[in-house]
Amino acid sequence: MKKIIVSSLILACGSIYAQKTKPKTNKIDKNLVGLWKGSEKDQQIEGVEKLWIMERKQDGTFMLLFTTVQDCQVDQHVEKGQWWIENGEFHELHYSSGQTDVYTYQVLDPSHIKFKSKEQSMEIATDNYTFIDTKIEEEDQ
Repeated sequence: MKKIIVSSLILACGSIYAQKTKPKTNKIDKNLVGLWKGSEKDQQIEGVEKLWIMERKQDGTFMLLFTTVQDCQVDQHVEKGQWWIENGEFHELHYSSGQTDVYTYQVLDPSHIKFKSKEQSMEIATDNYTFIDTKIEEEDQ
């Protein structure tokens, strides 16, 4: 009998933990799903050029490959996270930092999206941080 009670408690606690850690379902704008590329220079950090490839998936997760160039030094890193639309704004949660960036966005056409920073997790060099993501089509790969 004790074994059954202990097993039931373990299962119940495991279920509660799983519910708390399960990613929430977010509102997705299908126009933003896919493989995208972009770049900017001197906007977030003076003297730094950033180039990226972003894969936004239908399930609300993303993978971002960043390349930064500063003083002829090239660095790359990968970030993973979750994205969603809330109050008409694009939210980007970065798993590594636990920080969320918020952008207003405008779909210019099916292959171009303009983003404007509203809230950044890092300090940026400009108050008007904007960039355009360009969709990478099958023939571009």
